[in-house]
Amino acid sequence: MHTKVVSFVGRGSLSGKTTVIERVITELKRRGRIITVVKHGIHMQVPDKEGKDTFRFARRGADRVMMFSDDSLFMYENKPPDVEYLVGMAAKGVDIVLVEGFKSGPFRKIEVFNSQVYETPLCIEHPSPDYIALVSDKRLEVPIPRFGFDDQSELCDLIERVTHT
Repeated sequence: MHTKVVSFVGRGSLSGKTTVIERVITELKRRGRIITVVKHGIHMQVPDKEGKDTFRFARRGADRVMMFSDDSLFMYENKPPDVEYLVGMAAKGVDIVLVEGFKSGPFRKIEVFNSQVYETPLCIEHPSPDYIALVSDKRLEVPIPRFGFDDQSELCDLIERVTHT
């Protein structure tokens, strides 16, 4: 198990994952934590807007395109990532890695559930020891800790405990 990594999962779009992660980032940064956020997407496009340099380099077949400035770095790789490589890169020099998505990944998972959009949480339908918490808009009987959408402080306490920071 990857000790620094916690994945936020949900049934699909509009579950509230991004909103919860934004609130968690704000709270963890307030606590002085260094954080990486990894977004898992189904379809990736080449970097930047069409016609820009990085777009053109990637379209020509560059295996890796990096763009940097004095205060930031962007990297694009044109290959499917190996999970160990991805985690190794994401975890380097940080306290906590937050992953958005990646339901099948080998990570501890916090499910974000919106009852307005979906009927049943994944953690109830497909129980697994990988689920460590549920964030939902209504109270549900689950065998794991349950948090509301505004409980970021308590949720961050849990994240810090499980990531050993």
